[in-house]
Amino acid sequence: MKKKKKTAGLTITSLMDMMTIILVYLLKSFSAEGQLMTNADNLVLPLSTSKESPKETHLMLAITNEWVMVDNIPVARTSQVREKDDISVTAVRDKLTLAMKQEENMVKVGALSQVKGEIVVQCDKNIDYDVIYKIMATCGEVGYNAIKFAVMGREE
Repeated sequence: MKKKKKTAGLTITSLMDMMTIILVYLLKSFSAEGQLMTNADNLVLPLSTSKESPKETHLMLAITNEWVMVDNIPVARTSQVREKDDISVTAVRDKLTLAMKQEENMVKVGALSQVKGEIVVQCDKNIDYDVIYKIMATCGEVGYNAIKFAVMGREE
């Protein structure tokens, strides 16, 4: 009698072990939070040693060498803000007032529990203090009193 040849089968156990190891490696390698903020173009943030991750906010203001931007939309030229004697920047104030009204409407419809008045400011590390001061004063005038500055974390 002839013996039947057995066909070699593929054991799935070793493949499952390998896939599990790869999955665990990938989960450990990638951050669960991701990057909460995107940097504006031509913006070099100062470095920080803080270990805290930034909280996600609804409004982002960036001050570059050329523009003051609200949610990545150019609102005023930085050179004009620098040369202005007035502490309040009209174009920025108008845009922030509109954003505050939108936040109040979100509270009315129940999308938010309360108006927090939080804003994250990204400044190029070479921006003059008087420009930052004018922008901060404008934010406070509108009602954005919880001003947080975004910085780059140092790689360790």
